[in-house]
Amino acid sequence: MARGTILLCLSLGLLAAANAVPFDFYYLVLKLIKLKRWIYLFLCTQWPGSICSDPCCMPKYGYPSEDFYIESFQAFDVSINKPIVRCRNSESFDIKKLDPIENSLKHYWSNINCPPTDGVDTWKSAWNSYGVCSGLKQLDYFEAALDLMKKAGVLVALSEQGINADMDMYSTEKIKWAVRQRIGVEPVVQCKDGPFVKRLDKIYLCVDTDAKTFIECPKLPATTCTEAACFQPFHNWMLNSTAAAAAFDSKILLPTDI
Repeated sequence: MARGTILLCLSLGLLAAANAVPFDFYYLVLKLIKLKRWIYLFLCTQWPGSICSDPCCMPKYGYPSEDFYIESFQAFDVSINKPIVRCRNSESFDIKKLDPIENSLKHYWSNINCPPTDGVDTWKSAWNSYGVCSGLKQLDYFEAALDLMKKAGVLVALSEQGINADMDMYSTEKIKWAVRQRIGVEPVVQCKDGPFVKRLDKIYLCVDTDAKTFIECPKLPATTCTEAACFQPFHNWMLNSTAAAAAFDSKILLPTDI
C-alpha cells in the first residue's frame, strides 16, 4: 500500500510538472490518499489599530466593527511552506451569492486601507486567490471564515485576561496564552514596527480542512514580535471619512451576529 502511494505521488508529480494534470485534480488526489495532514487552513485576523498608525480610511459602505477583522483565509501547504493560490475552479466570483452575509462581511472582513473601497474587490480577490483552493463553495468559504472569527473571539479572549487596546505593552507570550485559553490551541502573533516599540498587528489561527476546527499549527512561521508588543487603541473616529462613505446611512449597517 505504501509503495503504491509513493508511486502514485511520483507519477502525479511528474504529470503536474509537465502540466498534464490540473493542480486542483492533483490536490484532490493527495487528499484522497490521506496526505491532507500536510494541508491546513490559515485564518489571518488583523487588528485595525495597527493599520491606523498610518492613514486609514472609512470604507465606502460605512463603519466596520471596532474589533479584529479577517484579512485572509488561506489553504496552506506545509510541504512547500506556502499558501496554495489560484487553483482552477469552475465557480467564478459572484457578489450576489454573498447577499445573506454581506452585512457581516462589511463589519468583519473589512478593508480600511486608503483609498476607501466598497468591499467587493477585497472579497473578490480573497476568493480568486485563496477561496478557489479551499475545497469550499463560495458562500461556504466566506461563512466558514466568519463562523471561525466569531468562535475565536480574539478581542474577547484578550480582554478576559486583562489585555486591552490601551497603548500598554503586553507580553507576546501572554497574548498567545490568552487566545489559547479560549480556543484550546496556540495562535501565531505578528507585530508591526513602530517608532520605538513593536505593535500588535495580526493573530493567525490554524484550522483543519473541515473549516470548523482550530488545530495546532503544523509549522509556525517566524514571529515578527519581540518579548512585548504595544496594543494600540482603535475607534471608528480614527478613520478618514469621505463623501462617498458619508452618503451611506450607518444606522442600517449595525453589526449583526456572525
